Amino acid sequence: MSVARSALRHWGRRRLASADVVPVVQRRRATTTGPPSSPPPPPSSSSSPPQLLPRRSRFRNEKAEKLGLYDPKVLKKYRKRRFPEYSKKDLEALAKIYTPEQMESIKAGEEAVDPDDMIFQGRFRDDMFRVQYAEDFTVMDPRFDIKPEKKEVPQEVTWLNNKQWVNKWGNDILSLSYDKESVRVEKAIIRALKKVKESRHDDMIDLTLEELQDLEEDPSKLEKYLARTEKQVEATAKIADEKFHEKWNLMQNQWLQEVKNEFSQLAREEGNEDYEGGLFAGPLGRQLMEIGPDGLSRLTSAESPELGKIPGVEGLHKSIPNVDEVGGHDVSANEELRRLSGMTAQQIQSLYCKVLVRRFVVNQTRLGKVRSLSAMAVAGNGNGWLGVGMAKSTEIGLAMDTAQMLAIRNMKPIRRYENRTVYGKVKAKISGTVVELFTKPPGWGLRCPHRIFEMCRASGLHDIAARMPRSKNPMNSVKATYKALMNQPDPERMAIGRGKKMVDVRKVYYGGSVH
Repeated sequence: MSVARSALRHWGRRRLASADVVPVVQRRRATTTGPPSSPPPPPSSSSSPPQLLPRRSRFRNEKAEKLGLYDPKVLKKYRKRRFPEYSKKDLEALAKIYTPEQMESIKAGEEAVDPDDMIFQGRFRDDMFRVQYAEDFTVMDPRFDIKPEKKEVPQEVTWLNNKQWVNKWGNDILSLSYDKESVRVEKAIIRALKKVKESRHDDMIDLTLEELQDLEEDPSKLEKYLARTEKQVEATAKIADEKFHEKWNLMQNQWLQEVKNEFSQLAREEGNEDYEGGLFAGPLGRQLMEIGPDGLSRLTSAESPELGKIPGVEGLHKSIPNVDEVGGHDVSANEELRRLSGMTAQQIQSLYCKVLVRRFVVNQTRLGKVRSLSAMAVAGNGNGWLGVGMAKSTEIGLAMDTAQMLAIRNMKPIRRYENRTVYGKVKAKISGTVVELFTKPPGWGLRCPHRIFEMCRASGLHDIAARMPRSKNPMNSVKATYKALMNQPDPERMAIGRGKKMVDVRKVYYGGSVH
């Protein structure tokens, strides 16, 4: 017999014995008035758990008896406060909002529902989670309600033929020219009004000189000022007399004369090609400040406009003289480089050149080991061009000069996003060296190893981060960085492959100002 079976039988006998003793003890306790002769047995561990009280509700449920609603007077007062009937004013106000059919439904609902049923059978929440505002739940609130899903039907892409595209492009250009011309006309009218204000010092023009100057810079604010002075004009027209009308006619004639002068000035400026606002001129001075020296690409950049030259210092520094302009003859070693590159001596001397790697190499021959020096250099113009050159010689100076000239010959354009960083994440591998370049926001700087730093400075990159997780070989790191810069993803090719425009691929509209 196992130990478990014997223990089970012993436990069963004890349970039967305790079941026989408990009724006897209870009968004795019921018949005797004195204290019990023996204490009750301890509760068994196998007894059922005690019955718990019902769980209290989270909300208070005030009963009608506690509120005193069984009293007719109290019930009437409570009904009037909680469920008041619609008065005539309320019905007239509702009739302005709802249709007659809806008003009939509201009246039928009021007659069908008994307020006493809602008082005795309903439950009014007074907890902290109850609705604290009057709401009929007919309008969705984005703070609490879930926005419903809209099923959008995809539209087919319409591909324009050559004639349709030319017509669309012409309409866009015409609209831009019309907008620009309307702005010029508005500015001329505002300048005429400003001259009248300055000459007459009259209070009949409600706008101040500062407001007129603000309007000349931004004519779109005219509607705001007109809406503000509309009530003043109506009030002044009611009390106008003959003297007022005479004064008004004089000011109007002077303003019309100034407008004619401004329009004639615009006509003369359009016919003059040398004028900065002529037909064949470039952007205006204010537009150049907004665009910057880097061109129209600055409009979509997060960088601030260029500060420009320092007043009083501009033109005082000396520039490198051009050999062709001076009339001399360049007989130095750069003559061959000028012939191959097509650049002038001034352009070559303005390039940024830097030797990044120097090392000793040995060539084993039958005469023994021939020792020489190898150099690797980079060259760039600081505006998107970069080249790498490598040369070897027995003299370190000759090897460095040859490497720099080869770097100038090998210069190629690289892509730059906003003329300051790379496009996305770029990765390249040369042998055991891996270089990863990351695009960064404006003001980030060049946070990378010193060789990559010099290459970025030569090519005109200002915000970049680099990482080399594997080998840090100097020559391979330069080659891998150059390979990564040359193999950046081209957004125009991606747009052509997807059949979209480049702004749709980049998802950058209105220069990033979409809010």
